[in-house]
Amino acid sequence: MNANEVLAALGEDALDPPRAFAVLKSIAGMYATNESAGRDLLIWVLDRREAFSSYQTILNGLLARYGLFPYMQIDGESPTSDSLIYEFHRPIDYDRNLVFHRVQADVYRRLMDGENVILSAPTSFGKSLVLDALVASGRFSNVAVVVPTLALIDETRKRLSRLRDDFKIITHPSQEFAERNLLVMTQERLLEVKDLPPLDLFMMDEFYKLDSRNEENRPALLNQALRRLMIDSRAFYMAGPNIQALADSLPESFTATFTATDFSTVASNLRIMPKPERGHEVEALVDLCRNLEGPTLIFCSSPEKTRRVAQALLDAELGSPQSDLETAAAWVADQYHPEWLVTRALPNGIGIHHARLPRWLGQYTVDAFNRGSLKFLVCTSTLIEGVNTSARNVVVFDHRIKNKNIDYFTYSNIAGRSGRMQQHFVGEVIVFREPPDEELPIVDVPIYTQGPDTPLSLLIQLDDEELTETSKTRLAAVIDETVLPTEVLRESRGVDPERQTALARTLLSQPALTDLLAWSGYPDWDRLEAACRVIIAHLRPVQGRDNGVSSPRQLAFLLRLASTTEGDVRELVNNKLSGRYAIGPDAAVEEVLGFLRQWVGFDMPRLLACLERVVNHVQEATGRGRRASYGLYIAACENMFMPPHVALLEEFGLPPQLVMKLAPLLPPSDAGIDAVLAALRGLSVSELDLDALEVGLLTELQTTI
Repeated sequence: MNANEVLAALGEDALDPPRAFAVLKSIAGMYATNESAGRDLLIWVLDRREAFSSYQTILNGLLARYGLFPYMQIDGESPTSDSLIYEFHRPIDYDRNLVFHRVQADVYRRLMDGENVILSAPTSFGKSLVLDALVASGRFSNVAVVVPTLALIDETRKRLSRLRDDFKIITHPSQEFAERNLLVMTQERLLEVKDLPPLDLFMMDEFYKLDSRNEENRPALLNQALRRLMIDSRAFYMAGPNIQALADSLPESFTATFTATDFSTVASNLRIMPKPERGHEVEALVDLCRNLEGPTLIFCSSPEKTRRVAQALLDAELGSPQSDLETAAAWVADQYHPEWLVTRALPNGIGIHHARLPRWLGQYTVDAFNRGSLKFLVCTSTLIEGVNTSARNVVVFDHRIKNKNIDYFTYSNIAGRSGRMQQHFVGEVIVFREPPDEELPIVDVPIYTQGPDTPLSLLIQLDDEELTETSKTRLAAVIDETVLPTEVLRESRGVDPERQTALARTLLSQPALTDLLAWSGYPDWDRLEAACRVIIAHLRPVQGRDNGVSSPRQLAFLLRLASTTEGDVRELVNNKLSGRYAIGPDAAVEEVLGFLRQWVGFDMPRLLACLERVVNHVQEATGRGRRASYGLYIAACENMFMPPHVALLEEFGLPPQLVMKLAPLLPPSDAGIDAVLAALRGLSVSELDLDALEVGLLTELQTTI
């Protein structure tokens, strides 16, 4: 039988023993001619494993031949050879239930032998399990893990929490180091750590984000983090999905084994749906979802589209009532707004996930989907950045992000969410148009290659001996002309030096404006509005409506409002709904949440710090005495105008509203986060006046800190 005939046989309702044997025989013959196809078909066999019960020994032999050791079933009657090869693929001193597949084991052994490894592999490969086993081996005393988002910090921390008796898990720069440390941080956090301990190993997850051709700020910071880690660490492991190769021009110091593999532990079935009539796309999606079995992920292009799809599923009554989510939905309704779609969708088995959700709620929603409480999870591309999901079906509803067609790399990452090892052997990928042409990217590492598109904000961080002649020329054009010293330009990591220089020239020519910006503590309206005006004009341009902001004056107003309400989301939502412009509860809640996360918590602290440096240099250069001191206000923004630690603890899965309730039981505001976590760990949950959701969230945290 050929591959199509094998698939047809596996689709038959009744698969008698002779037919089952013929399937296994055909798959065995494919190993020498098309191993990848044979492995996929073998995974299809696992989906029908009961039909092959008469051939357990043959099936085990095929699984071993194809390297799918985790799927072997070993018992007292198994041949010694099967038992030996099965045991040979266990990692050292780790979970006795974990067995590596062939490529996992190869990567693990290389890293254990001190090699550097760069791995490109499908989502279902199990890249993180290799890291977990490495850390558990006891060979490494200090390990750093760099993840792309704050949400992934907590997911990784929870996964590694089983090792907390052997390592101190560090997720914030303010924490003190112990004898053995496991750092789990974003690139921004890592760069804030003053002195790293000597690292034995670092892992960079989603390493393709080093390439700055599609974005400037965060890749530049990730490259800076890589530079620091390469200096401070003995070995590295970099992992990501669907990469063709690394740029040829990397230096010898970047020596590593590059492994690009299509080895997957699940199989996918691609189904291309007829293109819906214009204006009837959502209707076609709903009709499709009526007949889907198993947990389903639906990819949409924007938060607005996720709402439209979730509402349509809700109207069609396609979810299933979930009593275990009713308490959570009621809590969210009370704290954010009762008419927010999330509060109506959750108890009906429909989840929504995008970047504007509160971090704790995004984590809670993914957990609910993975445990089977949600039938549908409607999401944007934020979910593909390393977050683990257990979807049987993935529906690629939209094929565009920000007015651009998704490329094959993005499509592959979305589609790769279908199926889950040991849960859904065969995943269904459903699209409404032909997938993009199969073309995987070559990843550039600009801190080393220093091509013409390398951001100046990255080059300015390098020492002279690290720069190429071309880069020196590019930088000279900025540094020789600038009114700011190189040291000042460097301090504002990720901010374009040319933008800083333009800002300095403006302030030199407008002394009254500079004096207005030389404030301390909390600014009055005029000073805050002036700061917002120069930030948007020079450091962070705004196009259209950006998380509720479309002008400097509006930014200042919203910052002032957030400050006076102490970050109270419900009050901010009510204020937005009472405004002159018509806006519904969904848009109001998500604009407020997006503003607090993007502008208050991320953009304003780093941009105000940059502005302060430029103002103070101009004041000093012109002989004016008054200096800017924004530290108090920057700290308030970082805390989203709430008491210290409240916003930070959301990264650990606790809603700010719950932390505020627990505040009287926690250490004073000047205590470090370690002291706060210790206090949370020691709380007796049964003695607290908490509802079911709050009890569950706090109890889960206590088991992982």
